[in-house]
Amino acid sequence: MLSSHRNLIVLLLHGSLFVSFGFVYRYFEIAKNLDTFASLYRQLNNQYVAEVNPTDLMREGIEGMLSSLDPYTEFVPESDIEDFRMNYVSKQYAGIGATIFTNAAGKVLVSEPYEGLKMISRVIKTS
Repeated sequence: MLSSHRNLIVLLLHGSLFVSFGFVYRYFEIAKNLDTFASLYRQLNNQYVAEVNPTDLMREGIEGMLSSLDPYTEFVPESDIEDFRMNYVSKQYAGIGATIFTNAAGKVLVSEPYEGLKMISRVIKTS
């Protein structure tokens, strides 16, 4: 009985080491590829025959990398993030299923419940 428990523990340790080495290898491979990319990027910026715009070069590299993935994955540069949020993120609908507005007196009024959407009709009444 003791022998079978010991064999099970040894088997589990070997299995966890195998999985651990798989993760370590993956991160080693990522680090190696990033180092290669950084070296190439540095050499192109310093030693290429013609002048290279580093920002354009990086953007092209990123777009080339993402082009091999699905058509929905895209890179949004930090300089364009506000426009992206205004055009895509803020236009997502999240509401109660009715039009809400304030009148001249500053009161909040609920009108026009949208058909097919569940407004909180037990709690909120249209006026």
